[in-house]
Amino acid sequence: MINKVLDSLIPGDIDLKMPPASIIDFNSYKVKYKIQNIVNAFLFELKKISTEQFSREFDKLDEDQKVIVLKEFKLKNIRLFSGFIKHVFRAYYSDKRVLSNLNVGTSPPFPDGNMIDEDDWAILLPVYERGPIYRELDEE
Repeated sequence: MINKVLDSLIPGDIDLKMPPASIIDFNSYKVKYKIQNIVNAFLFELKKISTEQFSREFDKLDEDQKVIVLKEFKLKNIRLFSGFIKHVFRAYYSDKRVLSNLNVGTSPPFPDGNMIDEDDWAILLPVYERGPIYRELDEE
C-alpha cells in the first residue's frame, strides 16, 4: 500500500521524465531514519479516513477519491501529514535517479562546491557603512 500512497503524492511525469515516488526504496529510508511510527500512524489514519469517506481502503480508490482523502487527512491532522510528506520528499529528492533527471548532479556540492558567477560584494556596502548596530556593554 505504501507505493500507492507514494505515487498519489508524487505520481511522476512522463514529459519531464520524472519517475513516480514508488521507485524509491522507502522501506529502507523508513528504517534508516527510524520513522516507522510516523509511517504506521500515517497509514492508519489514511485507512481510517478512506473507509469513513468511501467504505474502501485507500489503495482501492480512484485518483479523484485519493485526492479527497489526502485533503481530508491534511485538514484533520496537519502535523502528521506534514511530517510524513517531508520524509517522502526527502527520500524522493535524494534518490540518484531523480537527481540525475533534474540535472543537479547526483553528489553533494561539497567539498568541491558548485561553481557560481562572481559575487557582487557591492550590495553589502550599505551594511558596512551603517556600522555596528549593537550596544556596547559596560564592563564593571
